[in-house]
Amino acid sequence: MTRTVFRLLAASALPLVLASTPAAFATDPPPAAKQAAAPARATTSTTTFLANTAVANLFEIESSKVALSKTKNDKIKTFANLMVTDHTGAGTKFKQAVGDAKLTPPAEKLDAKHQALLDDLKKKDGAAFDSAYVKAQHDGHVETVAMFEAYAKGGDNARMKQFASEMLPTLKTHLDQVSKLK
Repeated sequence: MTRTVFRLLAASALPLVLASTPAAFATDPPPAAKQAAAPARATTSTTTFLANTAVANLFEIESSKVALSKTKNDKIKTFANLMVTDHTGAGTKFKQAVGDAKLTPPAEKLDAKHQALLDDLKKKDGAAFDSAYVKAQHDGHVETVAMFEAYAKGGDNARMKQFASEMLPTLKTHLDQVSKLK
């Protein structure tokens, strides 16, 4: 009987102890609370999304054409062929979406960063080229997937959000494929 009384007293006192010392038993907030407290990822403006998309797409094509002429690695050649084919098709879809949205198309020209990357790739040969090409493709696809995810979720142009959503599976596949080449 004494044990039963002790167990009841202990069980009824536990909530009081926990309530009176919250810091001692603090736990991480639930995931939803953490997410609400985290700063929201800024969504790229439509103009910036268009410009970055055009540059990234052109870089994928141009750097992959260089890869086709320089690499001796069959897996990299296969990937580079896929990049030229898929990104040429993506460029066509992009131009159609920009037209549908009645937006001004961005310039079809590499920015300074991507031009420097391309120039650097052109100077390399052999294993150094293969490594630099795979790294550039991986880094580029990581950035592009993040940009397309952000725009698909929070972009301010419905047609371009649709384009971003439609392209994401292909971009994620490319990222997966280039990750395997690393």
